Amino acid sequence: MARKVKGSKQYRMKVVPHRPFSGPLSVLGVALLVLATSAAGYYAGQHHLRGNLDRKSLAHERALQELEKLQKENEALRLRATTAEQSLTIGEKASENVRSELVEKENRIAELKQEISFYRGLMAPADGSEGVSIGRFSISQAAESRSYQYKLLVQQSATRHNLVTGQATFTVVGSQDGQPKRYPLSALSPQVDSEKIPLRFKYFQNIEGELQLPEGFEPEGVELSLKSSGRGGFNIDQRYGWLVQKS
Repeated sequence: MARKVKGSKQYRMKVVPHRPFSGPLSVLGVALLVLATSAAGYYAGQHHLRGNLDRKSLAHERALQELEKLQKENEALRLRATTAEQSLTIGEKASENVRSELVEKENRIAELKQEISFYRGLMAPADGSEGVSIGRFSISQAAESRSYQYKLLVQQSATRHNLVTGQATFTVVGSQDGQPKRYPLSALSPQVDSEKIPLRFKYFQNIEGELQLPEGFEPEGVELSLKSSGRGGFNIDQRYGWLVQKS
């Protein structure tokens, strides 16, 4: 225990806490710490932002590349489609020209055969038919839609001069609504009153007129039948395809 000494000055002692970082140095340190923290945050943010921008730029670049690729593929497909359409059009036109030329040649061949048969029949009798035969038969397109001109020539050999009498039947065969259908000429032509067309000639007889096909009927051919009115006479059955000649 301290004792006071008489006559000496007494000093009072105070306990002060030790703060090594107080004062100007502490302020400077705090400022530097804040500045360093802010800088670190800024650079970290910039790094993160730069990374996001880089990723977005890369994605954008890839999207542009994909778009360019798709545009090129689309242009190539459009070009192929145009080429295919042009080829199809050219092919259809060429095919139609070939079909038309083929029909013309077939018609001409049929005309020549009928002419040869006609002149041959006039020069010599046909075997087993008393010299009676079908010299010519043709169908051609008329002015109106589904209207046709028909011409039939029945002949007898020039070496025979007997009067030929009989009847002819003219039937158009085909399909309607997917079912087989037959029309006699009298049902298609107002110029014919009966299914049996009378025959009466010495050398030849022309039977011609115009017929109108019903809507929905698809013709396939014509069946002709010639029969003598006398016993033991001619009996001729002939079928022709529906081959339409140009007028």
